[in-house]
Amino acid sequence: MLMYAATIFLSAFLLFQVEPMLAKYILPWFGGAASVWNTCLLFFQLLLVAGYLYAHLLGTRLVARAQVVVHLTLVVGCAVLMVALATIWKSPIMPDASWKPSTPDFPILRILFLLTMSVGLPYFVLSSTGPLLQAWFARTHQASPYRLYSLSNIGSLLALLTYPFVVEPALHLRTQGLAWAGIYLLFAIGIALCAWGLWNSSSDGETAKSDLLHLDDLAGARPTAATYALWILLAGCASLMLIASTNQMSQDIAPIPFLWILPLALYLLSFIICFDNERWYRRRIFHPALIVTVFLSLIVLVQSERALVFLNRLGLAPNRVNLVIQIATAAALLFTICMVCHGELVKLRPHARDLTVFYLMVALGGAAGGAVGAIVAPLLFRGYWELRLAITMAMVLMFVVLLRDEKSWLHQRRSVMAAAFLIAALALPQMIGIGAFGWLYDLPQLIVVAAGAMLLLFGKRSGLLPRPGILSQFALAAAILIVAGLSITSTIVGYRTPAMVTRNFYGVFRVMTNAPRDPEFKVYQLWSGRIMHGEQFVGQHERYQPTSYYGPGSGIGLLMANHPNRLARNPGDWPLRVGVVGLGTGTLAAWGELGDYFRYYEINPAIIRIATNPVGYFSYVRESSATVEIITGDARLSMERELATGHPQHFDVLAIDAFSGDAVPVHLLTREAIEIYLRELKPDGVLALHISNRFLNLTPLANQLAKAFNLQGGIVIDRPREKIYDDSDWVLLSRNGKVLGQPEIAAHLKSLDGQRDVRLWTDDYSNLFQVIR
Repeated sequence: MLMYAATIFLSAFLLFQVEPMLAKYILPWFGGAASVWNTCLLFFQLLLVAGYLYAHLLGTRLVARAQVVVHLTLVVGCAVLMVALATIWKSPIMPDASWKPSTPDFPILRILFLLTMSVGLPYFVLSSTGPLLQAWFARTHQASPYRLYSLSNIGSLLALLTYPFVVEPALHLRTQGLAWAGIYLLFAIGIALCAWGLWNSSSDGETAKSDLLHLDDLAGARPTAATYALWILLAGCASLMLIASTNQMSQDIAPIPFLWILPLALYLLSFIICFDNERWYRRRIFHPALIVTVFLSLIVLVQSERALVFLNRLGLAPNRVNLVIQIATAAALLFTICMVCHGELVKLRPHARDLTVFYLMVALGGAAGGAVGAIVAPLLFRGYWELRLAITMAMVLMFVVLLRDEKSWLHQRRSVMAAAFLIAALALPQMIGIGAFGWLYDLPQLIVVAAGAMLLLFGKRSGLLPRPGILSQFALAAAILIVAGLSITSTIVGYRTPAMVTRNFYGVFRVMTNAPRDPEFKVYQLWSGRIMHGEQFVGQHERYQPTSYYGPGSGIGLLMANHPNRLARNPGDWPLRVGVVGLGTGTLAAWGELGDYFRYYEINPAIIRIATNPVGYFSYVRESSATVEIITGDARLSMERELATGHPQHFDVLAIDAFSGDAVPVHLLTREAIEIYLRELKPDGVLALHISNRFLNLTPLANQLAKAFNLQGGIVIDRPREKIYDDSDWVLLSRNGKVLGQPEIAAHLKSLDGQRDVRLWTDDYSNLFQVIR
């Protein structure tokens, strides 16, 4: 028992250590997008299906000794492959630099191919371990193996929790890969010992069928097609919710391992609780919890801006509170839905005879949910609608499961639970329609809701409702319809007003417009998430003005207007070479003059189309007086290739201005990134870091970067009064004071000294907590 437990634990630990490890390793290769993690998660889910299918076929088609031979051959072959890769790549599982993508085309397919070549076979072997060893254990010990599944999830959870807090800060990425391969050898030894026990307990003449005869005596009826469908749908709903929650958490903060691991850890925790013992999942606890979390999450989704206003009136720090509220609400909703889905899975699980096919269906459902979230949703949906889809799907599945279960409160027609559902559902549109904190002003509607609830609760006792049970079933169905309708309505309203909406691998982008009385003040704005990333006025007076974060009082505006090349007697004789990481609307090109050269680095094809469309909403790029060139691909990879081929750009100014929503691409603010930037700059060139952010205070990090490279400069904090400009924070750094010493610039520079000490970010280490506002 101990050997089986240890081997299953090690396999699960390895499975979930390699996920964030490889995702972090390849994240800079694909622009630091949060979708990189979702694609990695889909890959691992697909391999989990393959591993479970292999375990099912191996366990049901071959005799015990044949299983031992086949599986040990695969385990040893995997170890030999990793040794071979270590000699080629200098790492057993991490590809070398030659595998970096040269273009941003087809990122999902590239990621899937890259992961297949690097860790595909080891992950396949590890993913088959849980169900296969549980089946071996059931044969040799004639006992229920389901607690071993809970143990495997404990190993997975431990791996996830130790990675951001123990492994990531202590070890370089390639060292992590070597350590992972070393633990794999221990796992291989455990597999060999378990196989030895199975070999000794089996005979040459037995068949796979006779291996399971003793389990048939304990098993009940075979699962029906409806049961198979529910296994897949319940697992798929939880998986889709995992992907949707990760998107929701990452789009406004940063795509970093912690924000990947938190949702996945909650997902696994629900597995651990539910599969450890059936008594931990109580419907009377988690069904009301589902009502509350759905209720709160929809309010947060629809009313986040009103909530910010309310927090401001209370004198609270809205950015931090709102960040905590968003993450806490999303985490609570994810955990509750996963508990309901996985708890119902446990109630539907079969006897040990059908163990491998049960796990196969669960893995298939997980992969299906992952595919919908990572591939189907970006192709079909214009926004992050998969979260609302998962919420509605969870409630519908709960309704179906309860109707099929004769012991459920819904099947027995108890009205108390349904009344609670109906109260919440009827109150929800009122709360959202009036405002998250204005419900007291709608007392007539609340009185109607309360009267309906009292009728449901006490109707049978008073004789007013002779059959309240039927009404309870209709009440729950009505509650689901109301929540689904509200989700659809809020989605339509949210995406009906934009002039344009597009979504791809890198996020959701909207072009918004206003409706002013004076056409001169009509403006188009580019939004990603809840953050505006540039705007341009239609009227001729303001059309060519740099707006938003790039006005004359901003750090980049002061630099462009007062650069020594601009102050020369003949400015045309001293043109500026400007590099910009992140295109947006191309607003910086408005600062270009005749003879200047602007080189944009942009990985997102959708942004390039928006900014350069000849008949589009923004004309900064095509109407700039400067020569403008756009380099497609990740900025760091593009600059690395330029430097490797002996073509440094010798920029006078290099502006780092890449964001997705309010999320910071971490790989653009590391020590290694700054080294690349400085090699692209002239000796007196200026590095401009745009660090405006609602949730993160990146000034201490910028201070550490300046100290690490002995750079001079400071921060320009601009809070303009004019409506065409927005608040901005720009850090300006240079090797010497030739440019930043200009009086017009120096007068606005504030020192970076006095900031709290934070650890320098590297490609191996980044810490979100140390920079939260």
